[in-house]
Amino acid sequence: MRVLVTGAGGFSGGHVARRLARAGFEVLALTRTSPVAPPAHPESAQRFRSLQADLADPDTLPEDIDAVVHAAATSIWRGITVDRMIHDNVLATRMLVEHALAAGARRFVFFSSMSAFGRVERPVAEETTPVTDPDAYGATKLLCEQLLQDVAEDLPSVSLRLPSVIGRGAHRNWPSETLRKLKLNEPLAYYNPHAAYNNAVHEADLSALIGGLLQRELSGADMIVLGAAGQIEVAGLVERMAVRTGSDSPLSVVEGPRAPFTIDCTKAVRDYGYAPMEIGAMIDRFVTENLES
Repeated sequence: MRVLVTGAGGFSGGHVARRLARAGFEVLALTRTSPVAPPAHPESAQRFRSLQADLADPDTLPEDIDAVVHAAATSIWRGITVDRMIHDNVLATRMLVEHALAAGARRFVFFSSMSAFGRVERPVAEETTPVTDPDAYGATKLLCEQLLQDVAEDLPSVSLRLPSVIGRGAHRNWPSETLRKLKLNEPLAYYNPHAAYNNAVHEADLSALIGGLLQRELSGADMIVLGAAGQIEVAGLVERMAVRTGSDSPLSVVEGPRAPFTIDCTKAVRDYGYAPMEIGAMIDRFVTENLES
């Protein structure tokens, strides 16, 4: 199966692209500007080809594809405008969907976000959780999900609403920023110390799920939420990371900006074979692989 993976120059897309090649898929790893490192194993590297293209320009996209894994996105960050997120997320996804239809692809896996829910006002988030005031980034993800719903009969898809994705080289999310500060012995303030937490996905579990989805006969346009197995108190997670890093960071608790919630990924486990790590083991692995890098 020939799979186009967008955003392969980024953290999540790069890990998924390399793991799919190791799993036997022929991977076209698409990036706009960032270089894409191939799999280390020579046999896997033969099934991996890096392409530089712009999603907004369909003439630069490969035509012979069986499936798409769409990980490319622009999220809220310093200097990022709403206009750019609309261009990079919504308009580019529309062009990619049109291209996938023209190419005859039969599977589309979309990296959505828990931000699509907006403000989660329940203690547990799952697929039926209401959408409440999403920010601009979350709104772009919702629009992309709806684009896929419009073409569901011709292009079956699964949208993955993701929390923090972690692994070797992860950045720009709460676990990664926490680890960065602990490694540098910087002061670390966090909130909701006694709240339960499982709001993370390891890239290895995410890649395994996607590999399984690509081998299924999908139908319609589905959406699933993903998280870790089990739960851990936030304070326990921070202390666990501090011990494993040998950090001397001063720790403090501050008032949180919003109510905490955990993620119920029962549907992903039941319907799609998702097999997440237990959150404690996931965090231990995350710390270890980033201390080694």
